[in-house]
Amino acid sequence: MKNIDWIKLQSKTVAFSHYSAKNDISGVTTWLERLLLRLHSDRIPVVVYLQHFGSNVEESNLLHTLRQAGIPVEIEPRSLYTENDVHGVLSFLNRHQPQVFFPQCLQSMYYAAGIAGQAGLPWAMTIHSDDPVYWAIAETITPDANGGVLVGVSDYISQTAIEKGLVKQPQTIPYGVSTFQNVASFSDSPFRVAFSGRVVEEQKRISLVLAAMAQACRLDSRIECLILGDGAARTTSEQWVKAQGLGDRIHFLGRLEPSAVQAQLAQCQALLLMSDYEGLPVALLEGMASGVVPVVRSIPSGIPEIVKHNQTGLLVDDTPEQAATAIINLANNADFWLRCSLASKLLITQNYSEEVCYQRWLNVIAELSDRSTVRYPIPIPRKISLPPVHPDLVGRDIRKPTIGDRVVTKVKRLKSKVQHFMIG
Repeated sequence: MKNIDWIKLQSKTVAFSHYSAKNDISGVTTWLERLLLRLHSDRIPVVVYLQHFGSNVEESNLLHTLRQAGIPVEIEPRSLYTENDVHGVLSFLNRHQPQVFFPQCLQSMYYAAGIAGQAGLPWAMTIHSDDPVYWAIAETITPDANGGVLVGVSDYISQTAIEKGLVKQPQTIPYGVSTFQNVASFSDSPFRVAFSGRVVEEQKRISLVLAAMAQACRLDSRIECLILGDGAARTTSEQWVKAQGLGDRIHFLGRLEPSAVQAQLAQCQALLLMSDYEGLPVALLEGMASGVVPVVRSIPSGIPEIVKHNQTGLLVDDTPEQAATAIINLANNADFWLRCSLASKLLITQNYSEEVCYQRWLNVIAELSDRSTVRYPIPIPRKISLPPVHPDLVGRDIRKPTIGDRVVTKVKRLKSKVQHFMIG
């Protein structure tokens, strides 16, 4: 185990790359922002490269947060083609010459990491959830074979990586959370239920969340619900709630600063998640650290590692009825709520604290730094050759058209013109 002083003595730059977007509140971004700020405050030299969804990079919340902290950041709009984005990452690495690289989320960043890894730059692929996109990227650019390591945010993800034959010895580092001064206490008048996260249908299944909340509200007048977050489905969700006549019972608070989220959670008694897939959600960890009792859909993920049914929370199926029943049972049983609240808070404090998880990341940084043999500049071929597009990345991984593609397109256009002329 290497300490912070040892890492600082090496004076080796650590590079990170990530996407950015306007009003992004994803768990990955929340975790990464905290990690970068902590590393910077500990005087470990970090540099960050962002590829932005949208043409106006100044809309990036992450960009402004990091810049205000004094962290060097470069940002560019995402290109239409993957090859251009890969070139952007490699150029960034050549400009800053890091000894370790931590790409996040985007396939272009992992493709670039694979190329850099072959040139001696150690890197880590963090799989943040059971999203098929992560597995597709890992199958396309296997870290072990390309100078990298694999980190899972839960034991389930790490074990799945082994079973898929992607890695022999993955590392597991969950998102760490702080302990909070303000913690939840029991109340049944009202009994508050929160959802915290992106207000979207894909993955988060906000429609199931709202249906469960509505069912609970109709069954028990003491139930009050909060939606903490923003997303593409917010407008339609608010319209649906209004149409159900529950606008005074289910409140949308929008995107909040982390401190405000924690303050709101401390006023709640239950946290509701109905996701299709997850890793180990930051919102769940934060809620449990505050003593809020989770009511969570049981899915293959890291969730059952921390939500032990009837001990640290309640696991439910994908029906709103079962989730609503679980919420009301909690509201009706103060002693049961208190046992779950205390047990969940203790579990997070002992095993998922920010300090424990931060030390694990320092160990990875030190391990990869020792392994670095990169010599700059990393060669960037004029024509970047990439692996074939994985079926699960179709529509995301868009490649530059080849000469053959352009010929086919021109022939199709010519045929269309001829047919139009003949018909006319």
